[in-house]
Amino acid sequence: MVFSPWHYLPAAFSALLVVALALRGGSHRSLAPVMALSGLLGLAGYLSGGNFRISPLDFHVLHSGIGLTALLLSLGLFLDGIWARKVQGRVHCRLGHIALAFAVLALVSGLLMLSGWVSEKELQAAVQGPAPKEQQVASSRLPEAEAVMFQGVRLTPMAQQGNNAISGTQHLDRATFRLRVTGLVKEDLNLSYEQLLALPAYSELAYMPCVDGWGFSAKWTGFRVTDLLNRSGLLPGASYAVFYSADGYSTGLPLDYLRENEILMAYGLNDVTLPQERGFPFQLVAKGRYGYKWAKWITKIEVTDAEVKGYWESRGYSDSAKVGEFPFG
Repeated sequence: MVFSPWHYLPAAFSALLVVALALRGGSHRSLAPVMALSGLLGLAGYLSGGNFRISPLDFHVLHSGIGLTALLLSLGLFLDGIWARKVQGRVHCRLGHIALAFAVLALVSGLLMLSGWVSEKELQAAVQGPAPKEQQVASSRLPEAEAVMFQGVRLTPMAQQGNNAISGTQHLDRATFRLRVTGLVKEDLNLSYEQLLALPAYSELAYMPCVDGWGFSAKWTGFRVTDLLNRSGLLPGASYAVFYSADGYSTGLPLDYLRENEILMAYGLNDVTLPQERGFPFQLVAKGRYGYKWAKWITKIEVTDAEVKGYWESRGYSDSAKVGEFPFG
């Protein structure tokens, strides 16, 4: 599913213009070029997410096919009206009404996905994430040779994985790095990289879905956040953890979610030590949540008794960030 506004805003605007063009009479010279441009921008936003597919047949594929049909019909009529003028009179109008029908269907199906009416399972299929499997006990000593398969699933090579950051790559020194744990804890912690590697290690397969529509499957190796928090101890009322990054980024998640999903702070990616550009020393593996919850370059964890809005959440993104739900507002 492409939740990127670069897709759904121009695409929806184009569909509304198709409706307007089909229902109004007279010349379309003023609205038709805007409709065509908006539709092409919406298509470009969709393709930029790298999520185009024609199978398996599900709600996402149906929506894509309906929208593409509406776009092709309306573009064909637009170009015919500009240059060829071979389709005239009633035939032109009938094709316009067919384009109208597909545009309305595309709008309705898109709204159903954005509203969360379509099931989370359906939307997870849309981003092609593999079915979650149990974590495996691992070693903090990584092979340092990139894995290509794990638990029967082909992994996305690091060279092909998407990567976002608000301020570019952060360069943290392994020898001097310290992770602080503060807030509603019995004991504040200030741990070195080596001390964190001494925590029990686990590996798991997880799919990282970005709200822009792209994502990738990878093998993540690290320690459980709850193992770290249990070491510090939690005070009464503790219910939320905020993760702070070296670049000023922040995001948070409920402790119940971290505990129930055995969420990892990963230092290994596809059996290789997490590269600097990917978040060394640690990236959060927020399974079932959109990519803005997968904090990188984590330097501090603060335990609180209430939800705290992070970097993107304070800018209008959803606090829950659940895959399959509308990620804004």
